[in-house]
Parts: sequence; C-alpha cells; structure tokens
Amino acid sequence: MTGATTLPLTLVLSGGNALGAFQAGAYEVLHERGLLPQRVVAVSIGAVNAALIAGNPPEARVEALRRFWDAATQDRLVIGSPLLSSPLFGPLVGDGRARALQSPLLGSPGVFRPRLPGALSLLPGMPGDASLFDLGPLRTTLARLVDFDRLNGGELPLTVVAVDAVTGDEVRFAAGDPGLRMEHLLASCGFIPFFPPVEIEGRLLCDGAMVANLPLEAAIGEPVAEDRLCIAIDLFDRQGGPPRTVGQSVDRQLDLLLSSQTRRTIDGLRRSHRLRRRLANLASHLPADRRNGSGPADPDLAEALAEASRAGDGATALMVVGSTAVPGDAEMRSFDFSRPVLEERWQAGRRRMEQALDRLAGMEVAPGDFAVEMVGAVP
Repeated sequence: MTGATTLPLTLVLSGGNALGAFQAGAYEVLHERGLLPQRVVAVSIGAVNAALIAGNPPEARVEALRRFWDAATQDRLVIGSPLLSSPLFGPLVGDGRARALQSPLLGSPGVFRPRLPGALSLLPGMPGDASLFDLGPLRTTLARLVDFDRLNGGELPLTVVAVDAVTGDEVRFAAGDPGLRMEHLLASCGFIPFFPPVEIEGRLLCDGAMVANLPLEAAIGEPVAEDRLCIAIDLFDRQGGPPRTVGQSVDRQLDLLLSSQTRRTIDGLRRSHRLRRRLANLASHLPADRRNGSGPADPDLAEALAEASRAGDGATALMVVGSTAVPGDAEMRSFDFSRPVLEERWQAGRRRMEQALDRLAGMEVAPGDFAVEMVGAVP
C-alpha cells in the first residue's frame, strides 16, 4: 500500500486543556491540504476541538476553532497588581511565571472559572466540594459555536471518551441517535480534582484521560477489512527537562502519566495485530475439520480461531503527531491560556502537522500491516 494520504482518515485528539491550541493549528493544515477526516475520536479538550469540527460545516470549521480559542484567551493582566508587585511575588514577574499563573488564579473566559468553595473546601468548617474550577464558561462558549444537530447528523462521526468515576470503566459516547449532548463533552473534560465530574444517566463521569488520554483503542482497536489512515495528535511528551519548581513538577507529572498511557496503548495494538496475523497463518495450516469446528472439541483452539478470524485484511497506517514546547512556556503549561502562548501553540501545531504530512507522503504499508510513524512523539 502506498499513498497513505489518500486513505480514509480517522482523527484522534488527546486531552491537554490549554495545550489544545496545538491541535487547532494542526487541523488548520489538514483543512488546507484537503485532508478532511471521515471519523473523529477524542477526549477532554480534544473532544471540544472535535465538537467544533463536527458541529460546523467544513468551510466554517477553522473559523469555529479560531473563535473558540480567542474566547478562551486570558488577557487580563495581574502582574501590575499590588499582590504580585510585593517583595514576595515580585521575582515572578520577570521570568514569565506570573503570566503563566494568571489562568490558574483567574480562569479562562471561555473555558473555566474559579469555583466556590473550591480550594477553600479543604479548610476546616467549609462545605465540601469536588473540584477547584467550574466549566460553566465552556458550556456557554460551546452552545454558541457548536451546532449539535449537525454534530449528530452523521456527516462526521464523532466518538467522545469519558470514565466512570466510581468503577473506573471507560465509557464511549457516539454522535447520532440518541446523540451527543453538552453533558457528554463536559464529562469528558472533567479532569478531577480540577474540573467536576458530570452525572449522566445515573453514572458519575469524568475525563477520559484518566484511562486513555489518546484514545487509540476506541479509534483503531478493532481490525477492519479496508485500508485506513489514523492521525493522532498527542499533547504530552515522555521526555522533558528536570522539574525545578512546583509548577514544573505538575507539568512533568502530567507528561509522564499521560504519555506513558499512549506508549503502552501503541505497544498493545502492535502486539494484538501481530498475534492475530500469526494465529490466522497457523489456522490456514490446520485440517479443514479443525478449522470449521467439526473435529474433536477443543475450547482453546476454538478461542484461538475466533481471534484469528478478527485479523482483518485491511492495513493501518498510524501517524502520531506529538506536541512541542513553545518559547512562551513557563510552567503549569496546560493551564496557561495567555494570548501569546496560545498563538505560539497554534503555529507550532501547524509546523508539526506540515512535517508529519511530508513524512506521511512517503509512508509505505504492506497489505494487512500495522505501521506506525511518529513525528515529535517519543516511541
């Protein structure tokens, strides 16, 4: 198989809060190249970007993304306030950390705001609370920018991933009938304890990133008969510098926890594909009566043959596009919604996707193979 860019495209978008501007820039390049996805699978901020894409006509999708990230931008400056001008906080102003801390302190106009009692619930005598921030602004922004009738109309199938906060089970919601609602998107964004879980049909659901920040299993876990291309945009990196502040330690914690999920998932998909192909090859050498089950009963053989039958004939080309640091990054990156940094991330997403598509143009996949290329992502 050659010409991977001509195959039906499944787009997979990871979570990452403010880092999601990278995905918006990357999608803009796909749009300019005419590589429109036929399916999208997403979690958390990736689900928000996906809803903006699926909930608008193709010609309006980039503008919807631009309007969302403009609404999300935190423009209010607090570095001139008496608090941050004091001897205690003054040193932060010069190194960009004050700007990076604005969103955790003040929220993002279009995404979240501080919640009461929120962090104060940790104090004795205060009422309990389940999260630090409230996603009310996100609800308002999405109601304005997403046409849920179009999103559920079948033009671009969308699957959103969440997690049952009680059982830990992964929960998938697909657009269509009965359809994706606002609550499904908010649940997928409920990265506890920062954002609240959402109750849907008696289940308390939170961010799907808790089990699969890049939901590849939901996208390409099952074999298919047709060749396919999957472009997955991951917002966290397994490699990074040594953390020297609490904020940098938070960044590194998220990098390690969430990117390690991705590595294990890709390794697991490779093993499953390889095992099914080998079982199918072994099955082809069995006598006909053993293959069709008319011979002596053997539960182990029956199970192996059933797995072999799921091998599928289609080839899968997986391109993992990894995020990159930008010059304006300071710390608490996934909470930094300041305008210059969001624009840097958008442009970084454009550059990285252009690199990925150049690599993809020369990608060759043998019939029935499972091939993985990574650009900016650690294998």
